[in-house]
Amino acid sequence: MRSLAERAREALEWLLRIAVLAILVWFLVRTILVQRHGAVEDATSESVGSKLARWSTVAAPSRVHVRIDHPPAGRDRDWLAALSGASTDVDWNGPTLVPTAISVEPRIDPAGGADVSVASPENAVTVFADTLGVLDSARATRTGVRGYVPKFRGTVDAMVGPVVARAARHDSIELHKLLVIGQAGWESKFAVAALEERGWQVDAHIVVSPKGDVRQGKIADIDTAHYSAVIAIDSTAARYGDRIAAFVKQGGGLVLWSPAAQARGLAGIAPGAAGTIIPDEGDAVSDSAPRSGLELVPITPLNPDAIVIERRGNNVALAARRVGRGRVLETGYTNSWRWRMAGGVDALARHREWMAGLVALVATSGHRAVAAAPSDVAPLVTLIDELGSSKASTESATLDPAAVARWVFALVCAALLLEWASRRVRGVK
Repeated sequence: MRSLAERAREALEWLLRIAVLAILVWFLVRTILVQRHGAVEDATSESVGSKLARWSTVAAPSRVHVRIDHPPAGRDRDWLAALSGASTDVDWNGPTLVPTAISVEPRIDPAGGADVSVASPENAVTVFADTLGVLDSARATRTGVRGYVPKFRGTVDAMVGPVVARAARHDSIELHKLLVIGQAGWESKFAVAALEERGWQVDAHIVVSPKGDVRQGKIADIDTAHYSAVIAIDSTAARYGDRIAAFVKQGGGLVLWSPAAQARGLAGIAPGAAGTIIPDEGDAVSDSAPRSGLELVPITPLNPDAIVIERRGNNVALAARRVGRGRVLETGYTNSWRWRMAGGVDALARHREWMAGLVALVATSGHRAVAAAPSDVAPLVTLIDELGSSKASTESATLDPAAVARWVFALVCAALLLEWASRRVRGVK
């Protein structure tokens, strides 16, 4: 009678023979499938980087499907596109990816910085960051998100969910002077002061009386070679109206207060007409909403091609319009000097920044190209452009036998060696 241990060893030997046969059959079937249909492999955002080298050298699958949680790095995306051009079908699926695009423009402002615009779905939270960390966050409206980066450090990122769009600045600006035209008064005085404090060089024509003017600087020809923008504070700008209109059509910028919108030569290029004045109450200007307490001349009616920049209640307070190659911005706040004089402790700086922001929206400047860091301004769009639209995987992965041949050989050898050792222990040849 054979002992129980001998029977167990014999059963183990049979199991090992069956295992070897099963491995060989599996390997044969996989080889036939791959020869007939080609290998099908899949990857994730985390594993695609390590698999690309194998797909390009050891194993060349006929089809690759990548499940993407976040857009792949530029190197991996370009590598996948190259793989697609080398007879391997590449598709991907990323249901959580959010369409996001970013643009950066150097602000036309002596203080520097850049204006950042992000296109993303409405109500999506956008987080701005640079090389040092998070800068700010905002929730997107129907027109996206717009922000200002005072100190631009090479690149800026806009993170919307798992998508990170990155932009770099490609040029620097060369500023010209500003020309301020207005009647002697607080508004003209502090408009000039705010712009000069910001760093602008300002030429000014201040009308004191019908027979007396004060000029600052040598007022040159009103063209884009001399001026970045013109600031027209009231109807006294009418004497330059035709020249200002020509300046704007050539690409210059114009900021005009609502009373100047009716001046000769300016009415035809203004975003809208001047409505009925809404006087201020004379109260102290609020720190939280400083422009809510200012005198307002609503911009109404608007020209059909004008866009609203800011409303106060139901009234249009800021509006803009493109005329020819230039831009015109109209403001209905006619006594912004009260903000500067009657506001809180930071009113002077905030009024200065606001004035500079109005000018930056329309001003023109010279541009000089600079070396830019690598960027990816629209990751999802670029991914679709290079790899096609997102597709759900319709077939399971078929591993290329060549990729596991060494492991199959090792398993077979181990099983046969174990079976031989068991037979020798039992004394069977």
